[in-house]
Amino acid sequence: MKKLEKVLMPLAEAIGRNKYLMSIRDGFLLSTPLLIGGSIFLLIANFPIPAWIEFLEGTVVNQATGRTLASYIAKPADATFTIMAVFAVMGIAYSFAEKLGTNKLFGAATALVSWFLIMPYTVTGEVDVNGVAQAVSLTGVPLGWLGAKGIFVGIFCAFISVHIYTFVEKRGWTIKMPAGVPPTVEESFAALIPAAVVMTIFFAVNLIFGYMGTDVFQIIFEF
Repeated sequence: MKKLEKVLMPLAEAIGRNKYLMSIRDGFLLSTPLLIGGSIFLLIANFPIPAWIEFLEGTVVNQATGRTLASYIAKPADATFTIMAVFAVMGIAYSFAEKLGTNKLFGAATALVSWFLIMPYTVTGEVDVNGVAQAVSLTGVPLGWLGAKGIFVGIFCAFISVHIYTFVEKRGWTIKMPAGVPPTVEESFAALIPAAVVMTIFFAVNLIFGYMGTDVFQIIFEF
């Protein structure tokens, strides 16, 4: 047992000090209370009592749209589980930016923008036209990529975008403001060039994959 501890303890300590793994851990902790809160509403909406389910589905709240109480109770779960990748990307980027010694808030915001930059804004589905189902394609943010399906891409975006942001900032490629300018305004202008570089790179990545007839999300998810 002691021999096993001698081998595993240094490995565990090395993993525990890894800034990437620590950032992932801390990033997901951001969404933990939100997911627990959403799961409570999810439990209420699906409580295994037939009479309760019938009551929720039979109580119309919005007469104009016909939405029932069940759809409203399910909304908090949609607002957490369905878009959980958004919280993960922001949390991981925020934590990673802190470990790299750069602006945490702008690092998280830049990572989120980069993630959305490579996300396909196409929603496909079917509509009933005179009893015939026809495929439609609309412009919008697909909720499927905002959930668990998009987390893996989000992790890569968080790390890569913060790395690029920090690289540009450490090189001094920032806009310097004169003395007397409020700190918040100074930080905003200092983040302008690093954020623009990150956005340009991710825009180019999205353009390349678009030329290939696909997108980063689909490639990684299928792979």
